[in-house]
Amino acid sequence: MSQYDPTLSVLGIPDHNIKVAFVRHEYRGNGVRRRQYHVIDAELTYRLTRCPLCGFEALHPNGFYTAHVRVLNGVEIPTVIDLHKQRWRCHNCYHTVSAKTPLVQPNHTIAAHMTERIMKLAHERLPVKTIARIIGISASSVQRIIDQNLKLRPARRLPTRLCFDEFRSTHGMMSFICLDADSHRLIALLGDRFNRTIKNFFIAHYSLAERTRVQTVTMDMNAAYQTIIHEVFSKAQVVIDRFHIIQLAVRALDQVRVQALKQLDDKH
Repeated sequence: MSQYDPTLSVLGIPDHNIKVAFVRHEYRGNGVRRRQYHVIDAELTYRLTRCPLCGFEALHPNGFYTAHVRVLNGVEIPTVIDLHKQRWRCHNCYHTVSAKTPLVQPNHTIAAHMTERIMKLAHERLPVKTIARIIGISASSVQRIIDQNLKLRPARRLPTRLCFDEFRSTHGMMSFICLDADSHRLIALLGDRFNRTIKNFFIAHYSLAERTRVQTVTMDMNAAYQTIIHEVFSKAQVVIDRFHIIQLAVRALDQVRVQALKQLDDKH
């Protein structure tokens, strides 16, 4: 066993097929990205004779492929493993296969335990730039890893016809409610009726494709809601419910009646 094997145990790398040759310090990168690294030179190999593609025992060693794998080390100077992976060539199907390790996924350069650490920090709601600074990789790499490993909830579906309204809730506050116009099923119940709150809710919880499916939004004559309808539901038509239309007509007729009576009273 190599004298450097305990180094892998400290780094949380249990793969006994990886043998360390030596460790060195080296500067890598260009310009502002140039920095010092702990570099571990190691070899990944094991016995493999049966081709995983065709099933024939026709594999023969075919050199090594070097992957530069970033790993966590708990210190300020980042650590890279120059991992020389054994390659085999099948003399039956002529395909080439490479040695695999739980340390890193095939064709990846970020160690699996580093990916797990990134996701744990993301679940703690740390900003991407903060995670990148803690882990020691670029913010774009952190964002890519989060996007690849994020388990999305099943997409929510919106009915094609919605109803918007407001009501007085606790402590005299006005709250927002949204229903399915056909089934009267509750879609959303928000603590306030601000346009910003309503807009952010639908954008955060429903995809653009779902919001585009909405055909009508029935509401009262609150002009404030109308300003965001087409921002959130681009193809929806605004429908004023019959109750408020009749209510408006009755109020207008009553105003005309009162004015007419006043004019008659003035003449007498």
